[in-house]
Amino acid sequence: MWKARSKLLFTVGFGIPLLVFMQMFMYAMYKIFGWDIPFNLLWLCNHWMSRLGWLSVGHFLMALVILTFAGTGWLLLDRMIKTCAAVRKLRSMEHGTMSRELEARYRHLKQTRFIVVDKPSPVAFTIGLWKPVIVLSTGLLTMLDAEEERAVVYHEVHHLWHRDPLKTTLLSVFAFMMPYIPVLKHTSKHYNIIREILADNEAIERTGNVAGIGSALLKLIRACPEPWRINETTIQSSFADTSVNVRISRLLDPEQDVALTLPRYAVFISATVILLLSVLFVWSIG
Repeated sequence: MWKARSKLLFTVGFGIPLLVFMQMFMYAMYKIFGWDIPFNLLWLCNHWMSRLGWLSVGHFLMALVILTFAGTGWLLLDRMIKTCAAVRKLRSMEHGTMSRELEARYRHLKQTRFIVVDKPSPVAFTIGLWKPVIVLSTGLLTMLDAEEERAVVYHEVHHLWHRDPLKTTLLSVFAFMMPYIPVLKHTSKHYNIIREILADNEAIERTGNVAGIGSALLKLIRACPEPWRINETTIQSSFADTSVNVRISRLLDPEQDVALTLPRYAVFISATVILLLSVLFVWSIG
């Protein structure tokens, strides 16, 4: 159930922006190079309004295209640069011996990389774009017992194997750059929650109980109410920084279903935009 919800939300959160980008790209090619693309919705919008005698919106559409492409590119580039800088900073704080011990302890987990930072406060997150790494602190490893440690590692391994830092970053950037499609904002938020639930489920399945992940989460929250993040705009997934209340509630009652509903206004506005574009498309080609 949760895997199906995750796939659906990612498909919506990524598919809608991809469709918009394709339309914007075709419109830009039409305006700049004169490509003949009669079924581009942005072109049809401009053409339809011109036929009705309204002021051409060509300049506005081009500004929207440039802003969306440039803004999205800049945000993604900024996050990649800051992520690389953050990893370098983490490497400079690394406790090499403990990192190697942890990698040896979990060598049965394929393609898993660890950075243990020499820091007294508890830290646990996965960071990185193409080659994500799991970051834990010496303070966290000292605080947790063996079962809790395994639960945290398995939780983060799930994020690492599924490249959750990259996916959640993409959805958040798209939602930020396309506020006129409000459903994207809520899709991104719900996707983050579900990814955390799935990571918790991974830990529960591998450890065989909910005690490890539950007690580790509570210990980390008590020790550090505001989780340490190396940079808010880096590409990362934090162990205790997302949907804590929802996760604790599920850990207390694993059979509980979490109702993730989209606000009606977001669904209405998004559906209205899609409907208007569809009607415009049918009318124009008719």
